[in-house]
Amino acid sequence: MMTTFRFHWNHLPISFAFQVVNMKVIITYMPGLKANFLILLWSIFISGSQGGHYLSYGPDLKPAQGSVWPKPWWQDDTGRYFSVDPENFRLVAVNKNCPLLQDAMARYTKVIRQSAQGYVKAPQTAVIRKIQQLSVNLTQACETLPHLNMDETYYVWGDGRVIANSIWGIFRGLETLSQLLVPMPNGLLRIPETEIYDEPRFKYRGLMLDSARHFISKGKILQLLEGMAFNKLNVFHWHLSDDSAFTFNSTTYPELSLKGAYRREMTYSPAEVKEIVEFARKRGIRVIAEFDTPAHTASWGASHPEIMTKCAGKYAGQLGPFNPTKDSTFTFLNKFFSEIRNLFPDRYLHLGVDEVNPSCWEGNSEIQKYLTSKKLDNGVLPYLYLERFTADISTLGWKQMVWQEAMTEYPYMKWPTGTIGQVWFDFKNVSRDLTARKFDIIHSQDWYMYVLSTGGDWEKFYKVEPLDFEGSDVQKKHVLGGEACLWSEYINEYNVMPTTFPRVSAVAERLWSEREHGSTEEATPRIEEHNCRMIYRGIEARPANSFGLC
Repeated sequence: MMTTFRFHWNHLPISFAFQVVNMKVIITYMPGLKANFLILLWSIFISGSQGGHYLSYGPDLKPAQGSVWPKPWWQDDTGRYFSVDPENFRLVAVNKNCPLLQDAMARYTKVIRQSAQGYVKAPQTAVIRKIQQLSVNLTQACETLPHLNMDETYYVWGDGRVIANSIWGIFRGLETLSQLLVPMPNGLLRIPETEIYDEPRFKYRGLMLDSARHFISKGKILQLLEGMAFNKLNVFHWHLSDDSAFTFNSTTYPELSLKGAYRREMTYSPAEVKEIVEFARKRGIRVIAEFDTPAHTASWGASHPEIMTKCAGKYAGQLGPFNPTKDSTFTFLNKFFSEIRNLFPDRYLHLGVDEVNPSCWEGNSEIQKYLTSKKLDNGVLPYLYLERFTADISTLGWKQMVWQEAMTEYPYMKWPTGTIGQVWFDFKNVSRDLTARKFDIIHSQDWYMYVLSTGGDWEKFYKVEPLDFEGSDVQKKHVLGGEACLWSEYINEYNVMPTTFPRVSAVAERLWSEREHGSTEEATPRIEEHNCRMIYRGIEARPANSFGLC
């Protein structure tokens, strides 16, 4: 059928007609149609048909089949395949055993069986043989808690073997094994005859969640942790309080959440915290708590104004940071964090220490009298707080993390050994300077998940390189890894999952895989498959690229 269009272009009447014959566009020239416009029109149709946007059908791109995300350090395929019956196979521990291993094998047995209903399908393929037993070889005794220096190295063979020295390596190997399996039309799962050696590029691969500005339920946090495990992320940084709300239901100071939370039910009980920490532990994920101090603490002041600083002048009537000149401030904090220590077993606590405005300190008459009596000036106030607070936290058995300002704005602070700085802006300069001072750091700049844009914007996260700053090889060894951040000004219960996934998958591969591995072009079909994989496993992920299966 011939279709005719008439309109004006450059004040001239234009007429043209086109029809599709055997998937080709035939344009009929008509009076008034300038040649250059005809060429432009033709190029539009040609580019559209080649890109699949106008004259093709089906997905915009084909996902990979049985690719591993994040990309392994080394993989060798023969081009041949085995098969696995999803209803008739066993995961078997052939060496060391422990409850963590039993839990992981039960979990991945379920994941592998679900693979038969996956969105991505392989064609019917000739196989070497059917595998009925998948063997799990843990060579050393299980550790109980994931930690900064845990060994996540593993080997996987396509004939159904996973070997690792540590339970954490077994977790990562089982995830890889499960990703190699793709359903065929006959109901069996195809797995390549392959050999994989894998280890992470960086030891710290995190996701931070702010559940203070918008409350995120325990159920959603468990979903986030599940998705993190599918991407081999290993740190959940939990920002539990801010000016807006105090979300932990303390048994020591229950009034903190009674008066500081949005609503009483928008809090986490100690039992819920323990459940989240345990759920993460079973997936090799550390949980690092953050109660930001001495600023971002207005919600604390709702019930305990006596530990805050009363502002004067321009900010009269408001409460500023914790008062560092009162012994009672530190008595209160020590008692509170003693309770927190029993709930969060990780060796690290995030202290915050960002965006501290000294105006209220400088305008408070009591603080100024204290300084005068001690012959001190305002510049010492941050150090009064940090030196005493960090000493108390160290006594409780924690090492410490802080936002970069704590290290850049207070250069004379003697931080406890092992303190980690989190870099979130001006990273080329800050990373250079902090590593030159021999501080360990993690990278977060440009990995802010709450900064939204349209389309498959995972590529912008994929292109970030944590070591892209001037410095020696010794300096760059101080970069322990990185962390994607979910600040929740514009994130709530209903969009937290699709805001995170699959965008955080790009961060996960950058932190796991070797720097020279892959480009966005090479990664596109793999992340398309991985996104489909996460969705059929129950992760509420947004589209990775364009229109398609998922």
